[in-house]
Amino acid sequence: MATWIYLVRHGQTVWNEEGRLCGSSDVPLSDEGLAQARKLAARLKDIGIAAIYSSPLLRARQTAEEIAAYHRVEVRIEPDLREIDYGDWEGLKVADVLEQFPELEKLRREEPMKFAAPKGEPMRQFAKRVICAIQRIAASHAGETICVVAHQTVNRFILCWVLQNQHSAPRTLHAIDFRFWRQLRQDPACVNLLQVREDGLWRVCLVNDTCHLMG
Repeated sequence: MATWIYLVRHGQTVWNEEGRLCGSSDVPLSDEGLAQARKLAARLKDIGIAAIYSSPLLRARQTAEEIAAYHRVEVRIEPDLREIDYGDWEGLKVADVLEQFPELEKLRREEPMKFAAPKGEPMRQFAKRVICAIQRIAASHAGETICVVAHQTVNRFILCWVLQNQHSAPRTLHAIDFRFWRQLRQDPACVNLLQVREDGLWRVCLVNDTCHLMG
C-alpha cells in the first residue's frame, strides 16, 4: 500500500502579516492564524491519520496540536523540520532586505544553493536536513497516512525535490534544481498531499489547497 503524507503549513503569524522573515524565530500564531489552524484541523478530522509530525517552532506546534485534537495521536517533534535560520535577517521586512542586501537577496531567489544570510544557515545545508527528514519520516510509516506540519520554505523545498524525482530511485540532492522554489506558493494553513508508492516513487497529488479557509 502507498504512504500518504499531508504536508501542511502552519497558520499565520503577526510577522507574516507584516511581511517579515520569521525564519527560526519562535513566533506564535496570531489570532487569525489560530482560527486558520482550527479550520485546517476540521478539514483533516475525518482522515485516518496514524502520526502527526511537527517542526519544534511554536507556530507549527500550535497548528499541529489543533490537528491532533481530532486524532488519538501525540504530536511528534522533528527538529529537522524547523524553518531555515536567516541569521541577521530574522525579523526584517522583505522590502528592507531587498533594499539593504540586493545582491544577496538576488542570490537567495535565483541560486539558493549558494545562499546563506549573514550569520544564517546555508541553504544547501537546510535543503539536506529537510529532505532527509521527510524521507526518514516516510520510511517509518510505510503504508500509512500521516500529517507533517512545517513551514513555507521547508514545504517549497520538499515539493521541489518530489517534483524532480520522476523515477522510483530518488535523485541525489546535488541533482535537484531548487531554483524554482519561490514559484511554489505556500499560503498559511495550506494543504499539500504527497504519495509514496510501494516501488519508491514519490508523487505530488495536491498543492497549496486552502479551500477550508474560504467562507
